[in-house]
Amino acid sequence: MVDFTAPESTIMIVDDEQEHIESLKQILDQFGFNLQLALNGYKVFELLEDTLPDIILLDVLMPEMDGFEVCRRLKSNKTTKNIPVILMTSLTETVNKVTGLELGAADYITKPFQKEEVLARLKAHFVMRQLHLQLDKTRQTLDDEVSLRTMELTKSNEQLKKQLAEHKRMEKILKQAQKMEAISTLSSGIAHDFNNILSIIIGYCEMAAMEKQPDDSKIGDCLEKISSAAFRAKELVQHLLTFCRQTEQEKKHIKITPILNYVLNYLKANFSSSIEIKQEIREETGTVLADPAQIHQLILNLCQNAGQVMTEDGGMLSIGLKQIFLDPESVSEYPNLVSGHYVSIVVEDTGPGMDQEIVERIFDPYFTTKEPGEGTGLGLAVAQGIAVSHGGTIVVASQPGKGSSFEVLLPCRQTESYKPDIKGDQTLPRGSGNVLFVDDEDALVDFGKIVLERVGYKVEGYTSSIEALEEFKKTPQKFDLVITDHIMPKLQGMELAKKILKVRGNIPVMLCTGTKSEELIEHAKAAGIVEVIQKPIPMKTLIKLINNILAKK
Repeated sequence: MVDFTAPESTIMIVDDEQEHIESLKQILDQFGFNLQLALNGYKVFELLEDTLPDIILLDVLMPEMDGFEVCRRLKSNKTTKNIPVILMTSLTETVNKVTGLELGAADYITKPFQKEEVLARLKAHFVMRQLHLQLDKTRQTLDDEVSLRTMELTKSNEQLKKQLAEHKRMEKILKQAQKMEAISTLSSGIAHDFNNILSIIIGYCEMAAMEKQPDDSKIGDCLEKISSAAFRAKELVQHLLTFCRQTEQEKKHIKITPILNYVLNYLKANFSSSIEIKQEIREETGTVLADPAQIHQLILNLCQNAGQVMTEDGGMLSIGLKQIFLDPESVSEYPNLVSGHYVSIVVEDTGPGMDQEIVERIFDPYFTTKEPGEGTGLGLAVAQGIAVSHGGTIVVASQPGKGSSFEVLLPCRQTESYKPDIKGDQTLPRGSGNVLFVDDEDALVDFGKIVLERVGYKVEGYTSSIEALEEFKKTPQKFDLVITDHIMPKLQGMELAKKILKVRGNIPVMLCTGTKSEELIEHAKAAGIVEVIQKPIPMKTLIKLINNILAKK
């Protein structure tokens, strides 16, 4: 129940006769009401700008603006329409009362005032006013609760949809991972055999180059091209192994061109014939410090995204690679970059393009303009994350109807790379000692014997690691060095090295492998192996390594 004498309650009295106002004040003052006094209708609206009363006592007969007009204006205003208006009048005709009630008045008080009547009507309307306010508050609370629950249900529904989409995506990833695991195992075996073949090609090229040729002979040029192609093939094998996670996933100095060529070959085989691929790749671009697999993923994501927007109508996919220099002035156009040399990878399409609102959101995770089931909205977010993690960025330019352009900038790292020098000084350093050479490839054993014996070493070669171990056990002091392949049938190189070192702990052992990694190097060191060599290895480098190892004995 309402506290009728609550001091915070406010009553507005509107009457053009001061004596009527004084009469009401005498009745109401004892109850502690806050009173607002107005001598005419215009004053009412001035007072309402500062405070809204709980009840308005309004005289009907006033000059300029009568009570009926004041009531009509109050009830037509959203702010004041719910304030109870009690008309005060000496008019007794029913038509006057009906008029007031039709305008929205809550009640009538008859003049001259009777204290009991005034208090009774005020009390009734205060009760109704408070109940009405409580009802509004309850309704608002319920509306807020319904709104909150609706938002929560909507959010839960959206989250469920995302989880279902993510579940389907993870199923695809799992299937792809299983395929990649099979490819990875296959790639490891292929790399072993292919590196053996490359070792033979490179080795015999170097040996052939040592033979004296006539001054006008083109044989030297041919051998140089063969050797260069072999080393390119070596890089391709390493890239394949890296992508299949068979080599250590860490940043190293790489060139972007082989990765781009790898991606382009994939796109040509998998894109629709309605999409033309144009490339402008400059071979002389510098190296970047990067994880090759992640750079492959970055470029592939951008190209696939460009291809998807041109699926229906076809178009042209342009891929460019160049080196640029950002001076202190121009670098301000690129977020989070500093002045210096950068490798610029540009992927452009002639698709429908995007407006600025979409461009600002394309790197948001799960944002996609594709139909449900056609994409997760993660491709571009992942691409940007890779670029930023490598100290670079991705800049987007697009307009509706004019296609899109994605430029990836990665900081250049100036490093020296190996380049076969067939025409240079081919004099091999001399050496001496007995070498046990083990490889399951006949041609490599033959080549190893030829090369090492040519510079002064005595070599015993074996294609069987078990036979090599038995021979070593017979005369362990006979040998000065053991060179063994890593991947071999029955007894692999690492195990062979351990067994040899058990027989004679101070003999240096070199391990040759086509899949060199930090993990393999650590295991080799723990086993007592002095050197891990990445196949194929240039002849001169191999002999220098052997000489250095034997010099330390």
